[in-house]
Amino acid sequence: MSKESLRKQILELVEKYADYHVGPQYFEEGMTPIPPSGKVIGSKELSMMTDSVLDGWLTTGRFNEKFQEALAHYLGRKFAITTNSGSSANLLALSALTSTKLGEKRLKEGDEVITVAAGFPTTVNPIILQGLVPVFLDVEIPQYNIKVERLEEALSPKTRAIMIAHTLGNPFNLNRVKEFADKNNLWFIED
Repeated sequence: MSKESLRKQILELVEKYADYHVGPQYFEEGMTPIPPSGKVIGSKELSMMTDSVLDGWLTTGRFNEKFQEALAHYLGRKFAITTNSGSSANLLALSALTSTKLGEKRLKEGDEVITVAAGFPTTVNPIILQGLVPVFLDVEIPQYNIKVERLEEALSPKTRAIMIAHTLGNPFNLNRVKEFADKNNLWFIED
């Protein structure tokens, strides 16, 4: 049996297993629970993951290269690069804003960054790691997103950026936050 025919057989078995294990998922409004996070995968996704693992790649490889090319094209950029996680993306995004190449616009130790009080550590940790000061805003219940009407109260002469995430799939008011950031000449990192 050739390597390629063995690979094909493995992928066919994975799809059959996934159809059996995952099966069709039915949604009944008001009855079917929707998890706030986690993976939603079917036979195609399991097959593609297995195909990647058979190449010896867990995080990059040919599928990631194709995705990066498509993303760059979609964004109208020459290149795009992915990270291994949203946590790493947050760290890279904020750290990039501390670069001396940005001159006076760069974030410096002691600068304040507005963020949400009930967010994930992966939003707050990069702020602290760079010697910046998180300024926490309270959240709206039950969405757990930043109270945009409190942005003005959080603003000080030391405020240089806003870094917030959409919480548990609930989008915050992006237009209001972006408008505030633009009006006050602040960096804005949206997770």
